[in-house]
Amino acid sequence: MRRGLDLWIALGLLAVAWAIRLVLAARITFPPLDDPAFYVQTARNLAAGRGLVTDVLWSYQFSFPSVSHPSHEYWMPMATLLMAPWIKALGDTLFVAQLPGTLCAALLVPLTYALGRIVLPGDRRIAVGAALLLLAGALPVYQAASTDSAAPFALLGAGGLLVGGMAAERRSVGLSLLAGLLGGLAYLTRSDGMLIPALTGAFVVGSLGLTRRGLWMLVALAAGCAVPMGAWWIRNGLTFGVMQPVSPMIAGALQNYEQMFNWNDPPTMRALLARGAGFVAGLRAQALAHNFGVWALISFPFGTYGWLGLAEMARRPVMQIGFAYGVLLALVSAVVFSVPTLAGLFYHSAGATLPWLALGAAMGIARLARRRRTAGFGLAAATAALIIVQSAIAWPRAIEDSRRNSATFGEAARWLAAHARADEPVLATQAHSLNLASGQPAMTLPAGQALDVVRDLARRYGARYVVVTERVGHYPAEFDAHLGAGVELVHSGSDMLVFELIAIP
Repeated sequence: MRRGLDLWIALGLLAVAWAIRLVLAARITFPPLDDPAFYVQTARNLAAGRGLVTDVLWSYQFSFPSVSHPSHEYWMPMATLLMAPWIKALGDTLFVAQLPGTLCAALLVPLTYALGRIVLPGDRRIAVGAALLLLAGALPVYQAASTDSAAPFALLGAGGLLVGGMAAERRSVGLSLLAGLLGGLAYLTRSDGMLIPALTGAFVVGSLGLTRRGLWMLVALAAGCAVPMGAWWIRNGLTFGVMQPVSPMIAGALQNYEQMFNWNDPPTMRALLARGAGFVAGLRAQALAHNFGVWALISFPFGTYGWLGLAEMARRPVMQIGFAYGVLLALVSAVVFSVPTLAGLFYHSAGATLPWLALGAAMGIARLARRRRTAGFGLAAATAALIIVQSAIAWPRAIEDSRRNSATFGEAARWLAAHARADEPVLATQAHSLNLASGQPAMTLPAGQALDVVRDLARRYGARYVVVTERVGHYPAEFDAHLGAGVELVHSGSDMLVFELIAIP
């Protein structure tokens, strides 16, 4: 009977969570950023039978002879792989592409309930309370609808951590195998998912040492990881000639985000260190402060005190591992990949820690209520009210932003359809978004470099138009400064400009 009740509670939580996420998804009319647009468009290509292919040069850290090329040299494939079957079965619409992300995000809610039942099997109310904290959070719900990797990673990452903690507690070879498989799938969603099996292995060694049982668990963990990770590395080797086409060293050497898109001038660690220890340390301190700010925002408001409740079960590996992963990810991403972190790396990966913060908050509320009933209910009510207020503020802004993006890139698509050849590459400040809206082959504008470099890139791939939808780096100021001298403004819209690069004799 108890298991049956738990199942019905989990299904009820899933149904309500998915419904909330679908309501917001239905009102998001265009992806918010370039990476969600990338996942949608590559899923469309895969569903259409083209394979893992993109018609966009997003960065130039790995050289391709043409704009259309094998995809996922930088981003991982899971979000694309999840969306493609839905698009194939139900049709090529944005709402269909949003369905797997909304489902993954909704599943995180019953997973949180399951974590609570495992940790506190005698108190179902705390498990329900923890799950309710994730039911309608502003950012978790928004990430569900955004068609990027955040929601699938939150589910697979949290699942891998939960099973990994259980494996360490129960000394189970089978659970170690499953933890490795989930960790490998998390890696296929976001590359920092590699931390999950590594952390699980550390917990196994910490619990059992290098005993025979411990070694078998490590072997099972590695075997589980090897299936998805090995398959992906083999694909990369056959496609690109290397396991990891874009070296992580490039991301670690960035001084600013515009350098990611440099043409023939990749960032180097030597150039970064030449800026001096103060610059390097300051950048990492900024990234670390950013990460903890994101952690507080994405779990607002329960994340601000939820970690205190974790102390009540601090001896349980299944509790330790979630909190340890969050701290490790915050530190490693800030110190090693400072600029990508400031651009969203930690934001897209932090969702995997939400079940632990929510459970810690629910435990803290329960503990306070046992001492002072009124105070406990007051904290619970304030937490719920703040979640509702944050969502009421954030969701309309997200909807309006998507409508603005839809109008902007729709206008760009119509202009290009009238003036550019269908196979003509176009430079853009948001290349994947432009490609998604127009189908036009696109290339990212190297915004941190001078106009002569942009010209060289345009000549290399046969581009003449540049679509500017945001102010970034030297642009559009650099174009404005050269109007009539090889640059012409050929279209001006409400949120976009189109420039033409005129051949200079």
